[in-house]
Amino acid sequence: MRHASATGTRWAGLVSVFLAGVCSAQPLDDEAIDRDALSETGFPSIEATTGFIVDRTMTNVGAEFFRQFSEAWRGLPGTESVNVTIVERPSARYGSQIYIEQDGRPVARVFLYAGRGATIRPLAAEAARYVAGRVSNAALAGMIFADPDLAGDELRGVR
Repeated sequence: MRHASATGTRWAGLVSVFLAGVCSAQPLDDEAIDRDALSETGFPSIEATTGFIVDRTMTNVGAEFFRQFSEAWRGLPGTESVNVTIVERPSARYGSQIYIEQDGRPVARVFLYAGRGATIRPLAAEAARYVAGRVSNAALAGMIFADPDLAGDELRGVR
């Protein structure tokens, strides 16, 4: 009998805590919505945000390459507004192929051999410098070769 009353007391305590939390919750301020205080117009558009490095690696080796590449990439001038994606295609036989893409187009490819972790840092730093050079060359070519018949993505093929 004593056990049943202790269980009932616990349940009563839990219910009172729950009800106290529900009763103390603040209702939505309808006036704030009417005043347009919750509008997103004061915030920058997510579509206009740039400078992302997307990690699509799958293995520890790929994740280490991503960390080293990101560190080197952030240290290079002119890369703060460029979006890149690091894509890994692992293979048990050959190691991993790393593709570095900008706007969905492959810019560089790096092979990471299994068991050679000491080579990741120099490969990532060199890949970051190479991709930054290719991105700046493509931007320069886009400014020099302003042809109204070509769209912006067609100019990237100019080498």
